[in-house]
Amino acid sequence: MSDFGLQVFSPSGKALNVSDAAPLQFIRKITDSEVDLGSSGSTTFDFSSQVPAGVQLMVWTDIAALVLDSPTYLTYNTVPINITVNDRKVTISVPSFGAGAWGAPPERRPSGYWVFAVYQQPVTADGWGLYVDEGGAFPAVVNSSASLFMTGAYTITFTGTYQLNCSANAMVFCNCSDDSVGLIFDQASKQIKGYKPAGADWGTQGGFSVTLKICVFDIKTPTVPDWGLMIYGADGQVSFTSSELPLIIRQQIPLPSAVGNWSNFSSPGNIPMIPLSGMGSKTTRQSDIWRVNPALNSTHVGYGPGARLVHVGDNILPDLEVIPLKGKTIPVIWGSDYF
Repeated sequence: MSDFGLQVFSPSGKALNVSDAAPLQFIRKITDSEVDLGSSGSTTFDFSSQVPAGVQLMVWTDIAALVLDSPTYLTYNTVPINITVNDRKVTISVPSFGAGAWGAPPERRPSGYWVFAVYQQPVTADGWGLYVDEGGAFPAVVNSSASLFMTGAYTITFTGTYQLNCSANAMVFCNCSDDSVGLIFDQASKQIKGYKPAGADWGTQGGFSVTLKICVFDIKTPTVPDWGLMIYGADGQVSFTSSELPLIIRQQIPLPSAVGNWSNFSSPGNIPMIPLSGMGSKTTRQSDIWRVNPALNSTHVGYGPGARLVHVGDNILPDLEVIPLKGKTIPVIWGSDYF
């Protein structure tokens, strides 16, 4: 319990102070068809009319690099998808890669780009929402159709795959007890998948048994309580109630510079959890291109192996990593808030 601020309570009775951190508000999902991913392609989206000045945007994608059919690079090439944010404008681009086109199979292409607003400070200028004096940074919630609330929290014994029931807008956060397991959330099948090194094949699905904590946040109609607090948005609809558990960001951690390196969490005792994504790719044995996924335990986060995207036979490819998220920050929540 805190001396100041606003608290909500989980079904288990755990008090969550929602006024001392920065919740995310979902803005919209940019679909892959809206983005030019051709050679030297670049597409900019302006959200300055949707969020106030000073609000930070965060963009997340499930696939961060493209595997291309390109005769220039011995049949296959991998290029990064670059995402930049500048004053509420989001630009998605790829470098020049000459001839060739990106592969059609779903595992080689992003299903979309999720754009969120991170309200670091109280926002009251629009006349809607809640200001907690001396309580921290719980923001005004003004859009009743675009707020992320918890829809599921699970502690499971994970052996390679786990099915979730959620929408295409969901963000899935995980904490894994074994940092040798690489994780991904497959948007098409709504499954969490796990991979582990296996000799020359580098990553195979399953073959392990680990504890996995999962938090799912999705857009949902707020539950109106018999007793408690309700906040109405500018559209006149209920946008937050004291019965909901919002997505609370506790840290933004920079990812390491290469596969094999690790970045330490600031508060390992609080069960840090990160969202899952295909962070890029790596060429191994000079003939296989593998997906690079997040790998973590409660101490640190790095990169793990994933599904093989392409086997190119006897072709000699450069042994390199294409990880656009290297060194970039990703959001961290604390499992101790929700479990």
